[in-house]
Amino acid sequence: MSSVVPPVGGGSMMLAWQVRGKHVLVVGAGDVALSRIDHLLVADAKITVVTGCDVHPTIKSYHELGLLEDLIERDFQPSDLKMYEKKGMRDEIKSFDEGNDGESFSNLSAEQIEKIEAFEEMKFKMVLTCINNYPLSLRIWQQCKILGLDVNLADKPKNCDFYFGSVYRQGPLQIMISTNGKSPRLCNRIKNKKLAPMFDGLDLNTAVENLGYLRSQLRNIYHPGEDVGVIKERMDWNKKITDAYSIEEWCIMDKTMIDNIVKGYPELPDLSKLSI
Repeated sequence: MSSVVPPVGGGSMMLAWQVRGKHVLVVGAGDVALSRIDHLLVADAKITVVTGCDVHPTIKSYHELGLLEDLIERDFQPSDLKMYEKKGMRDEIKSFDEGNDGESFSNLSAEQIEKIEAFEEMKFKMVLTCINNYPLSLRIWQQCKILGLDVNLADKPKNCDFYFGSVYRQGPLQIMISTNGKSPRLCNRIKNKKLAPMFDGLDLNTAVENLGYLRSQLRNIYHPGEDVGVIKERMDWNKKITDAYSIEEWCIMDKTMIDNIVKGYPELPDLSKLSI
C-alpha cells in the first residue's frame, strides 16, 4: 500500500493576482465596494466604479484625487462589461484560433500577438459586484461567464471565482488569511489579534528589500545567465544565504552589508566576520 498522504481538499488556490495596470470593474459604491477598492489600489489596478446608488465619501474622494479610472453614477448596463474594448476586437481575437484541430497549433504572427496584448489591456481583468440586489448580481455573473471574465459577488461565495481574504501588509510583504469564504470576520480577528502583534515590531519591509536587492545583484552581476543550470545554482545559494541569517537580522541590514555578502558568491560568508 502506498505511504503517500494526499492533500486534504476543501480549500482554494492562494495566489498573488497581478492586476497592475489592468482594468477592474466595481459595481456599487458602498462600504463593501470601498473595501474592495482599497485592495485594488494596493495592487495598482485601473478601477472603474459604476453605481446607481449613493457614493461612499471616501470613494468620491479617491475619484477626485485621480485614483480611479472612472466613477460612473448611473445604473449598471450590460455593455459596461466591455466598455473599454475596441468594437469587434474580441471576435477578431477569437478568430486567431479558427482552423486548429485541437492536435496542433500554428504559430501566431507578430501582428496577432500584438493585438492579443492590446486586447488584454482593454478588457476587464475581474468584475466585482458590491450591491444589495442579488438578481442583478446574478445576471452580471451570467454575463461575465459568457464573456470569460472572472467575477466576485459580495456575500455570495458560490458565485465567486475568487475570494478576498484578510491581508496583513508591510510594503511588498503581504500575508493573506482566508476561510474560503466561510468567515471573513474570523480572518480579520486572526490578523489583528495574532499576526499584527507578532510582526509589527519588525521592519519586514527592509528585510524584503534587502533580499530582493541581493537576488538582483546575484542575477545581474555576480552570476548572470538564464540556462537551467545557472538558475538552479542561484536558487540553491539564495536559499542557503536566506536561511543563514535570522529574520530579525535581515530587518536591520543595509546595502553595504548585502554587498559584502553577495560578493563572496558562491561561498557562504563567515558569519563571525560580518557584524550586524
